[in-house]
Amino acid sequence: MNAYFKIIVFGLGVFIVFAVIASGLKLVSHQYPIAGALGGLFTKNDLVLGVLVAIVVTITHERKKRIH
Repeated sequence: MNAYFKIIVFGLGVFIVFAVIASGLKLVSHQYPIAGALGGLFTKNDLVLGVLVAIVVTITHERKKRIH
C-alpha cells in the first residue's frame, strides 16, 4: 500500500474517532448546536477543530514512527 494512502487513512480514522467522541459528548450533555448544523450535531467550528486535531495527531504519529 502507498505510504501517502496510509497517512490519509490514519488521518481519516483520527477524524472519525474525534467525530464520534464529540457527538457522544453533545448527546450526553444535551448541548445541541444551532439550526443549520451538519447532521444536526456538527457546526463549522466542530469540523475545523476535528480537521486540525486529525492533522496534528497524524503529524505527531508520523514523526514518532520515523524516530523509532
